[in-house]
Amino acid sequence: MVVDAAVAESLRGSKQVRLDLFVASCTERMAELFTGLRYGDDARAEDVTLYLEILDELWNPSLTGNVFAARVEAVEVLSELQPSEEELLDVADIYASYAVLCLRYALLTRANGEPEDAVRCAHACLTALGQLDRNIPQGAFFESERESQRRFLLDGVSSGESLLRLRKSDRDASRERLLAVNSRLQA
Repeated sequence: MVVDAAVAESLRGSKQVRLDLFVASCTERMAELFTGLRYGDDARAEDVTLYLEILDELWNPSLTGNVFAARVEAVEVLSELQPSEEELLDVADIYASYAVLCLRYALLTRANGEPEDAVRCAHACLTALGQLDRNIPQGAFFESERESQRRFLLDGVSSGESLLRLRKSDRDASRERLLAVNSRLQA
């Protein structure tokens, strides 16, 4: 497992509200790898909308587990989660799949409160970014994600202003990742 041992241990000992924010933050940092790579494909417009709706819901602490359980079912029909005999070779498909996998584990965390699903969410992020780093010159996305996960669990988020700052920072990281994948697509 590529998740930092201290991060995994902290997640396993966290209260639900902290797990919820952690997976929302991870999913925000991965969002552009789905929405940006699928945007413009008319056949996937509803999927992009679904991802964005769920992303907003993940940041809403007042929503209950049953809302997220229903969303798990909606996400599991996305093509990225369908079994296939063929290996993923298309760069856009690979990173979009990681983003959907991250979303799925975030939803499971919110639906059932299991810390192991939050660990799996963190793992999906790190695996995707480790792969990205291997495929671009001087990649540092894996270490950046690892540090974001550590910082979240060490610093926490205590106020609405901190939450807004965190989400903006996560969005910026997501855009940087999309730019790196797009540059790889153009190479």
